[in-house]
Amino acid sequence: MSSRQILIIGGSTRAAADSVRRAGWRPMCADFFVDWDLQQTAQTIPVRRYPESLPDDLAHIRADGWMYCGALENEPQILSRILEENRNLGPLIGAHPETLAHVRNPSWISSVLRAAGLPCLDVARQSAPPPPDSCWLQKPLSSAGGRQIRVWDEVAERSPFVEPHYFQRRVSGSELSVLFRCDEGKPPAWLGATRALRLANPLPAPTPYSYCGSTGPVTDLPDHIVRSITEIVTTIVSQTSGLNGLVGFDFIEDPQHAWLLEINPRYTASVEVLELASGRSLLSPQPVSCQAVSGRVESGRDHGTSENHQQRIVAKQILYAVESISAPELRHYFRSIDPWQTPIVTDIPQVPLTIDAGWPICTVFAEGSDPVAVEEMLRMRGEAVRSAIRA
Repeated sequence: MSSRQILIIGGSTRAAADSVRRAGWRPMCADFFVDWDLQQTAQTIPVRRYPESLPDDLAHIRADGWMYCGALENEPQILSRILEENRNLGPLIGAHPETLAHVRNPSWISSVLRAAGLPCLDVARQSAPPPPDSCWLQKPLSSAGGRQIRVWDEVAERSPFVEPHYFQRRVSGSELSVLFRCDEGKPPAWLGATRALRLANPLPAPTPYSYCGSTGPVTDLPDHIVRSITEIVTTIVSQTSGLNGLVGFDFIEDPQHAWLLEINPRYTASVEVLELASGRSLLSPQPVSCQAVSGRVESGRDHGTSENHQQRIVAKQILYAVESISAPELRHYFRSIDPWQTPIVTDIPQVPLTIDAGWPICTVFAEGSDPVAVEEMLRMRGEAVRSAIRA
């Protein structure tokens, strides 16, 4: 492993820490949860008051580069302070804070796509709400993981929504996340696609729009959908400076179009799914394969199309507390410190710990070549966690 040490900050940094290790680097992490398994594989930095205290907590840290993950894209002032005040962290691996004002602005995205004549969902400002006819979603401007999203209907109109928000027209289809590498002056590079996991969850999320997991890679996208996504992303990137590193683009795919929902200008939750399925690091600018470790062969795909019907599938599912619980004992599921080995359970909470209703408990994984078998494995592992809560 390289001596290069990378600082990761975010609400939960475990997945990014594993990706840093797959790239051959050493992670150090400052996050909200400080899960037990993160402490087994990375140096952790105490955070006094997340995220406000991060610039001060990192004042004496030295690193060879740093990156942020969800949901710090909603905190550009904090990121700017770290960039300006913490000179010993090395270069930022990711989007510059000034870029976030554009790519996290749904009105700006809409105007860019419309000017280019590309398909775009209607959006409306908080100050000019659309009719509450269930044809729109009400979404916080500082969204992350589907938090607080709800259908805009008469019930929602009568219920308070306390934070700044906007409205986006609803559309039916399949939820698709596409990961690109963006480097200034170069065309964005398609790294892979995943679908949102919509299986029955033994410990479901607090709202229908909460992020529950991913499965991938997606290898059956029609050519016209690939072309549409590529054109949308290329257009956005061409109008933005400072959008660097891994960037996630969330879409709804219907038979005719790919509709852009939002941009996640940082390491996303689906990165580890794509890395574990392909056996290659996506974080390192130079290709890094696990072939020497596990014997897997790099797939070499460029887009979401393939004739390989035995493609390895990896799926992850987040399990949530449906009521306030004591964190279950899950440390025996910790499989290996090898970042290339698909885990059984990750984001393992420390015990004793109280987990409030609606908060994540852990993440379960499954892999294989048969989608039905992978789903069944996820279900069994989710049930095992639920049993551990009851014990």
